[in-house]
Amino acid sequence: MKTLKNILNITLPFVICFSNCNNEKQEREEKTPFPKEFTTEGKFRRTYRWDKILDEREEKYRIEKGLLKALAMRESYGDPLRLNESGDGGAGLFMFQPGTAEYCGLDVYGNSKRMGVDKSHGKELKKLIKENKNNYEKMAEIDERFDVYKSSDAAAKFLKRLYNKHNSWDKALSAYNRGQPARNSSQTSHVKFIRQYQDYYNKRDK
Repeated sequence: MKTLKNILNITLPFVICFSNCNNEKQEREEKTPFPKEFTTEGKFRRTYRWDKILDEREEKYRIEKGLLKALAMRESYGDPLRLNESGDGGAGLFMFQPGTAEYCGLDVYGNSKRMGVDKSHGKELKKLIKENKNNYEKMAEIDERFDVYKSSDAAAKFLKRLYNKHNSWDKALSAYNRGQPARNSSQTSHVKFIRQYQDYYNKRDK
């Protein structure tokens, strides 16, 4: 596999391809910079770097095509080093809180066991990333929420567990976001955005 060092800045002008990926599917024009991070296209192109990995997770856990990818677009904009904007302690491609991450089998930096807001932990993570100069490989070793391989498997397994519990993907997505599904999960902005991203991703993923 190609090294991940220095390739994860969101302004990079290319999409990476792992040595065992489908080149025709994964290649993108190398001279075109990523669109701004808040646009749907920007979120898609950052997430697409992990397409083969996320494909494998969706197949392994029998998740709807593009749903896990859309969740990554929604949670982190496809950036595995992203921290929750509110500084609440959520981190990584799937924005796991420390307690939830440990529940899902990930090794987490620090002593926080909170499944909810933990501002102190959020500050620790912000400092840690700065000290390690946004180095993906170092951060993935320190905290597995930043490891795309491990965090994607944990997120897929957790999402499927929620689906089995609530018998609905929309309810599972809602519960992933808030602990328990909203009464009208399909009508919440969180689920609507993910469904829009799923449709966008699947149309682009040809």
